[in-house]
Amino acid sequence: MTRMPVTARYARALLVALGLSGIAGSVRLAAAAAVFESGALGGLVVGMLLLAATGCATLAVTSLVISARFADGGGAVRRGAVVVGWLIALGGLAAALTQHFAWSAGAAAGALLVALSSGTATREWFGRARLANA
Repeated sequence: MTRMPVTARYARALLVALGLSGIAGSVRLAAAAAVFESGALGGLVVGMLLLAATGCATLAVTSLVISARFADGGGAVRRGAVVVGWLIALGGLAAALTQHFAWSAGAAAGALLVALSSGTATREWFGRARLANA
């Protein structure tokens, strides 16, 4: 197999989209923390906003790094994409159950990433023999 299958290309594009949206979300959380009017519990709220921004940014960077490694990565890259998909799916599900149904879009995107990364063609792509780097 010399060309990346469609499912792997879609999974890669979804990882990029999720990574970019995660960066946008972390920037928004950090901006909210920067302009937060502190009261009695101001330090705690700012700390929680920054903690959420850090987690969002970490997952976003992980998504982008995994998507960059799709062309030459092995099984670990595919497993990393599955783990990122599960984290996004569970986070979206938790947010949908506790906040608003609109957050179920994150759960759907994570589930789609897991399905695309676990497909037969994607497994074969990551399990193929590779040439040694010269």
